[in-house]
Amino acid sequence: MRYYNGIDGDSIERGGEYNQHSTGHEVCNFSSNAGTLYGYVQPTGKIKIEKLGAGKKDDSVSGVTVVWTAGPESGGTVVVGWYKDATVFREAQKIEKPSAIQKKNGVSIFRIKAPAGKAVLLPVEQRELMIPRAVKGGIGQSNVWFADKEESQEIVNRVTSLINGEAIAALPDVDQSQAILEGNPRLVAHLRRERNSAIVKAKKDAVLRATGKLCCETCGFDFKEVYGEFGDGFCEVHHLQPLAKADGVVKTELGDLAIVCSNCHRVIHRTDPMLSISSLAMHLQRQRAQHGGPHERCAIKPAQRR
Repeated sequence: MRYYNGIDGDSIERGGEYNQHSTGHEVCNFSSNAGTLYGYVQPTGKIKIEKLGAGKKDDSVSGVTVVWTAGPESGGTVVVGWYKDATVFREAQKIEKPSAIQKKNGVSIFRIKAPAGKAVLLPVEQRELMIPRAVKGGIGQSNVWFADKEESQEIVNRVTSLINGEAIAALPDVDQSQAILEGNPRLVAHLRRERNSAIVKAKKDAVLRATGKLCCETCGFDFKEVYGEFGDGFCEVHHLQPLAKADGVVKTELGDLAIVCSNCHRVIHRTDPMLSISSLAMHLQRQRAQHGGPHERCAIKPAQRR
């Protein structure tokens, strides 16, 4: 959902727990009711608030930071927002005075509450931080995750950095328009890996040591050959492994990367699923055969002075 302020003008992606009005219970998680947010999550049984510092006989625990995640249509699990200074209840609680929006959406119970002024709902285009599931230390299949394992610490640190306002560098305007990137955290994560300066440098160095040049693995274009000193050392690096089945942390090996020219890189990312290096190379070979002779590089003729 975009707003979590009722179902009108919004929609639930990839399921969600539904109430008798066919509206997800979470649709009002960021809908203020007299300055308070009432959040809903469907756990398996009771929430084990002992893991948050509560006693075994306590009904609730306060002062908790609750991070909300969701699964966009593009796949994966991303952080959508958080409550600070929240109170988490062991069992579902009834909202004493539901707001008009809560009544309209059939929302009458909650599991977590927090001051509206201490909550943040990220805009869709900023929901980029992926949380892994099917890995050690990840969420797994539970709707409530305490992130209390040693293997979860890296994820906790990343989420904490996000909450503390430590900005993630914006993506360069390459390969995809903002409209395509929006709501597609897996594609954003893929492009970020391709722009990681350390990864790019390591791949370039390895290829230069092995071949002495940086040629596109699809079409053979060599920036240095065409542009001379201005193209020396320039190329783009493409990650061969798409994130279609990946969640969050992915280790990148140099063998997962390919040297490509800017044009081929953009063409690869124009399709979903994206083209493979070999399929695009074969397509180029057919194009060259069909039109006769080797592929000609385009040239720009300087304008004549009047």
